[in-house]
Amino acid sequence: MATSKTGKTLGRPTQYTDILVDEICGRLACGEPMAKITQSAHMPDPVTIYRWLREKPAFNQRYADARKDGAHCLADQIQDIVDTEPLAVFDEAGNKRYDSGSVAHNRLRMDARKWLAAKYLPKVYGDRTVVAGDEDAPLAVEVSFGVFDEVLKNMALTRAAGE
Repeated sequence: MATSKTGKTLGRPTQYTDILVDEICGRLACGEPMAKITQSAHMPDPVTIYRWLREKPAFNQRYADARKDGAHCLADQIQDIVDTEPLAVFDEAGNKRYDSGSVAHNRLRMDARKWLAAKYLPKVYGDRTVVAGDEDAPLAVEVSFGVFDEVLKNMALTRAAGE
């Protein structure tokens, strides 16, 4: 931390401690965004945390694990959103219907969580894209020499007919 001319410390705390790391990673694992975590008065600013990620490999690994755990938490939150009934409104006749704005808001909340979960843990929550040659979907080439021989014969016959 910087000090002023009077000797007072300026800014937010930047001392790296296991207790602070435990809290940061615990809150991330519960799906809380880093921007919200760093708003707490006792937390360092985001620049400091990102510097720690570059300089401290142990913190970097714990952070990555916490983000993966946070993806599972986001998926759980989606289930809660789905299970919560949207805002109901009643017309003059007493018929119940759901407020379209409430439904749209819940859809937005779910879509944001799905997107984040897919980014944090793509193998579990991401869309499956198979590209030939991926380590999970190796390129399989099946060679049939019988067909290959037929192609060669046809090429030879074509060449012979053209001469």
